[in-house]
Amino acid sequence: MIAAHQAILAEDLFATHLKRIELVRQCANESTETEFARKWLAVLRRCANWFSSMPLTPELHCEPGGAFRATIESTFYAMRLAGGQKFAADLTSDKRRRLEPQYNYAVFLAAACSLLDEPFRHFEMVRLSDRTKWNPAAHGSFGTWIGTGQFAVERRVTPLKNERMRTAMFAQTVITPELLSGFDTAVLDDLFNAINPERSPQGFEPLVHKVVRQAMDVAVDFERKAQRAVFAPVKYDVPSAVHVALALEPQFVATPAPASIDSSVEQGQPAATVAPVPPATTSEPQSAVVGATAASEQQASASAPKFSQSLLDALERSEAQAAGAASAEASAGPSAAASRPAPIDPAAARPARSNANRAGPSDEDLTELLGPGAAMLKEFFKALAGDVATGKAEVTWEEKGLAVKKRLVGGYGITSDTLVEQLKKRSLLMRAHGNDICIVERAGRLIVERPAA
Repeated sequence: MIAAHQAILAEDLFATHLKRIELVRQCANESTETEFARKWLAVLRRCANWFSSMPLTPELHCEPGGAFRATIESTFYAMRLAGGQKFAADLTSDKRRRLEPQYNYAVFLAAACSLLDEPFRHFEMVRLSDRTKWNPAAHGSFGTWIGTGQFAVERRVTPLKNERMRTAMFAQTVITPELLSGFDTAVLDDLFNAINPERSPQGFEPLVHKVVRQAMDVAVDFERKAQRAVFAPVKYDVPSAVHVALALEPQFVATPAPASIDSSVEQGQPAATVAPVPPATTSEPQSAVVGATAASEQQASASAPKFSQSLLDALERSEAQAAGAASAEASAGPSAAASRPAPIDPAAARPARSNANRAGPSDEDLTELLGPGAAMLKEFFKALAGDVATGKAEVTWEEKGLAVKKRLVGGYGITSDTLVEQLKKRSLLMRAHGNDICIVERAGRLIVERPAA
C-alpha cells in the first residue's frame, strides 16, 4: 500500500520551528523588524515553500519537513561560525568594515541554498492525482507544485550525483536579484562559489565556502547524535534580547538595620555591635532611656533575618573571644604596647609571582597582540595559559618560540587547522610541521613566561 503524504504550508513550518528562527534572528542582529523580514525571513519562507513536507535524506532529517529543519539549523550554525572569522583580512580596516556585513549575509544565503537539491537526489515525489513525478527544473518549488494534493515518496535505488550547476539554478528561486544589489563583486564571487553541495574541499576554498561546509558538518553531527540518544524537549521559549538586557540590570537592595547584642542573642539572632546607653540626666529619667532602648532593640530584632542555631553559637563564641582579648589588652597596660612586633609590610610578605599562580593574559595584552575581535583566539590563549599555570597542559619552549601539541589544541574548541590559519594571518606562527604548532615568542609569553637561561 502506498503511503500518502500531505504538503505542509510555509506558515505551519514556521510555527513548528519558531525557536530556531528566533536564534537566527539573534544572529542576524538587524536594527528593524522590517529589514529582518525583507532580508532573512523572506529567504526562509521561500525555502519552506520549496521543501514543504519533504525529508532531506533517508538517514538524516528524514521526518516530514526534515529538509526545512536542516536548512534552518545549517544557517544558524553558519552564522555562529562566521562570527569568529575574519573576512577580507588582507584589506584595509575601512574596506573590511564595509565588507564584513556583506560576507556575513553571504554566508547565510549560501547555507540556505546548499541543500536545495538534496531531497531530489535521494527521492522521487509522485503526485497521486495523476502519477506525475516532481521535476524541480520544470515545476519549480515543491510546495507550489503539489498545492493541497497528496503525494508519495519513492526512494531512488542510487542517489543522483551532486551537481553544482543544478543547485545554483535552484538557488535563483530563493535569492531574488534585489537581495544581491548591495554586494561587491568579490563578495558575489565568494557567494556563488559557496553554494556548493560538496562536503569536501575542492582545491582552493574561499572562507565563505569553508564556513558553510563546516556548518553542514555540524548539523549532520548533531543529527547523528540525536538519533543515538533521547533528549528531553525544551519547555521554555528563547528569550528576546530585550528581556536578557532587563534581566542583567543591577538590582539595589536596602540593607537592614543591625540589631543589638543582648536582644539578638535572646531572640535567637546574630549579635551586632551597639553603642552604650548614656547615663540618665536630671532632665531625662533613667527609666525613659531604658524603655526607649528596649523598644529600638525589639524593633531591630523583629526586622533582622533568622539564622541557624549553629551559626548563632559560632557568633557567640566569636564575641566571647573578642571580649577576652580586649580585657587582656587593657590589663597589660602600656608595657604591652612596647612588646608588640613591628607591623609587617604586605608587599614584602607576598610571595614572588610565578607561573603557578599566574592569572593569565589580560584583555588589553591580547587585544594589542591579536587586534580587535578574535574572540575565539583570545579564549584559546586564556584557557591554555590557565591550564599551563595549573599543570593541566604541557607546552615547551624552543629556541625561537613556544611549541604546542596539535592534539592539545582540539580540547579548547578550536581545530589545529583553524589555529594555524588565525596565527598565520597575524604573523604569529613560527612553524606548523609534524605534531607541533610553534608560536612566536612574543605571543608565547602571554601563555607562559620563558624560563631564565
